[in-house]
Amino acid sequence: MFIENIKEAITSIFSNKMRSLLTMLGIIIGISSVIIITTIGGSIQSTLTATMNSLGGNAVQVYVEARYPETEEDWDTWVYPEMTEDDYVTQEMIDGLIAAYPDEITGIAAQTYMGSGQIQDEADPENYANVNISGVTPEYLDYMKLEMYAGRNLTDADNKGQKKVCLIADTMASRYFGDKDPIGETVSVTSTDGSIDDFVVVGIYVYNQALFGQVDTSIPEKDRTTQLLIPLQTCFKLQGSDQTGYDYFNLLLTPLADVEQATADALAYFEQIYANNKNFTVSAYNMASSMGMINTVLNVITVAVSGIAAISLIVGGVGVMNIMLVSITERTREIGVRMALGAKRSTIRMQFVIEAIMLCLIGGIIGILIGVGIGALLGQVAGFVIQNMYSEYSSYIIMSVHPSATAIMLSLFFSMLTGVFFGYYPANKASKMEVIDALRYE
Repeated sequence: MFIENIKEAITSIFSNKMRSLLTMLGIIIGISSVIIITTIGGSIQSTLTATMNSLGGNAVQVYVEARYPETEEDWDTWVYPEMTEDDYVTQEMIDGLIAAYPDEITGIAAQTYMGSGQIQDEADPENYANVNISGVTPEYLDYMKLEMYAGRNLTDADNKGQKKVCLIADTMASRYFGDKDPIGETVSVTSTDGSIDDFVVVGIYVYNQALFGQVDTSIPEKDRTTQLLIPLQTCFKLQGSDQTGYDYFNLLLTPLADVEQATADALAYFEQIYANNKNFTVSAYNMASSMGMINTVLNVITVAVSGIAAISLIVGGVGVMNIMLVSITERTREIGVRMALGAKRSTIRMQFVIEAIMLCLIGGIIGILIGVGIGALLGQVAGFVIQNMYSEYSSYIIMSVHPSATAIMLSLFFSMLTGVFFGYYPANKASKMEVIDALRYE
């Protein structure tokens, strides 16, 4: 009997195609809207998470900060203390941290800006290159996702030995050196303060517009500024600083490391070391906590907007109820004949409830297909825009567009629930008809 009711419901729906389609329109719009919104919300979350992880989202930012007063009275006389050599995080501390947690931490990425300068070719005064000089640790390139074009990266030996070696951008190398191999060549950098320093080129990295800024084509190529990277300890030495430690750096984690756990371990490690330091302590921060807050906000917005979109389901349900009442009126004589032949009232009720459910279910399936299709189309459009309008960032944006399986299942469930809720009243009305009155109906 149940199968027969389903077949009869489908036959009734397809015998009035246009009326059925118009009735399902509210269901289709509501379901497709929910699918599209949840697809966009979920895709934004997964894209943000994957992109942030690729840009160092799985790293921990560690920094030295002053111990702030704990009472209101102390704030009145408190002055921010000046850091001494003993307050910085030393390389020995870093090595100890890595040794203590080898399964979590692989190294550190640190960078400090030294200043700007110009590389001048003594043989050809017209050949020069403007550079910004930064001191970095060897892991900096991996942290910033910079690729090596030729030569080698900076090493721990370069850093500890304060060697005067450097990395230059591929764009600067091709323009300044021309066909000559830059590796092993010495460049003289005249800083803005008038000092001149010689560096040996040991490597060439690929200039990345997403990190260093898009090339300003209004500036002549020879006047464009690129980054010249030198060992961090060399930078400290050239700045005339006694500093050899770090006040800010990024802990690089292993691929399987738990970011929150690594953050807690790093804090516990430095808390012991700085326990007797009255002026400074070490704090740590990771993007995972921020991403958690962002995802929470996105979830709330997605649910709220989806709820608003789902209001159209109510409109669609009212349409289903209306059309079922019309259908029952048109089929009054048929109902009377069936009841006269022995059909129970529960059978009549079930027949029209199933018809309402099938009406909403078909509308729900169509809405899901439309929602998934539009979601996929929006993903293609977003990918096209990124590749063509923001190509310099495309290698960093890991876009993932996919419909939510949970949203699809819930949409099907609520479409069927709508059929039950709005179909029961007309079905119950049909089941309560008097046989004589139904047979007399013209």
